[in-house]
Amino acid sequence: MITKKSTSTIKKVPFNYLKSKMIAQMVIDGLDKTQIYEKCFVENKIQINSLDRRREITNELYRRISTLDLYLLKSFVSLDIITSKFILLYAIAKADNLFYEFLAETYREAILSDKKYISMDDFDKFFIAKKEKDLVVANWSLTTIELLGKGYRKMLVDSALGVRKLKNIYVTKMIIHPEINKYLEQIGDYKYVQAILGER
Repeated sequence: MITKKSTSTIKKVPFNYLKSKMIAQMVIDGLDKTQIYEKCFVENKIQINSLDRRREITNELYRRISTLDLYLLKSFVSLDIITSKFILLYAIAKADNLFYEFLAETYREAILSDKKYISMDDFDKFFIAKKEKDLVVANWSLTTIELLGKGYRKMLVDSALGVRKLKNIYVTKMIIHPEINKYLEQIGDYKYVQAILGER
């Protein structure tokens, strides 16, 4: 069971779509955590030179992928790229409560409003509000918050949720396979559909 908590891992481990698909396929093929670590860290299947970075990315990507059941894993690997990216965003939001709250509060508001973009001020307002309410976030340094803001902006662009124009991120609504939308509603995770797709 993945504990939902606020983390700052996105500042160092961004979207990593292709590496995440590789690890998902390993899980589908029946490899356990130890075997996946052997493939990714020891054999360096994820092709990262730095040992520290390789360890960090292997552990975080596995943590994200672990939030997906077999149906979603197979859908992530096999469906169209937009639906696949959506499933990875869902996995990241499941593993990182602060990122989910950003999507639900700041990103969704931009999707549903006439504004259609997220400014630097919007990122600042989000993190300031969280520092006041979340004890974990309150203990993070200003540097950590700044790096996390950059990580979130990169996450939005890499995942196809947004397009960078100067300092703003213009949001783009994803159109995903309807069966995934329906499945997440069935398993009680429709709030992630609402956060990422701006559904009512």
